[in-house]
Amino acid sequence: MSPKIKKQSGNLYIVAIFVIIVMGLLASALTRMEWSNQDSISRELIGNKAWYAAHSINERALTTMYPLNTSSDVASACSTWNANSSAGADVMASIPNCQWTSTCANEGTLSINSTTYYRIETTVICGSGNFQVQRVQDVWIKE
Repeated sequence: MSPKIKKQSGNLYIVAIFVIIVMGLLASALTRMEWSNQDSISRELIGNKAWYAAHSINERALTTMYPLNTSSDVASACSTWNANSSAGADVMASIPNCQWTSTCANEGTLSINSTTYYRIETTVICGSGNFQVQRVQDVWIKE
């Protein structure tokens, strides 16, 4: 009986080593997946921040183009928006680590009804290094 026990004792070491290696590889793969998931969540959050910042600056531009209780000349308001580079700075003051540009351009006149179209385009870049995200939004105005 003694020879059979001695013959089978090495199999336990092989199974134990196999289980340790498989569990180590599985833990390593799960760690890499979790790290990748955290990167994508960070990019998504920074992207949302940039998108909402661009939207806010476009809203600020629209309130400049169409002030309350007064009539507005969109052409002069558009050129004022382009000349005043700090017009959206009040919006961006509370959003750290972001750069922005916003332009207003005359896109032409439709000859059928003499409607003039203007386009406000805002670009916001947030983040730094590997986590830099850019969002661009347009708003069209017809006069």
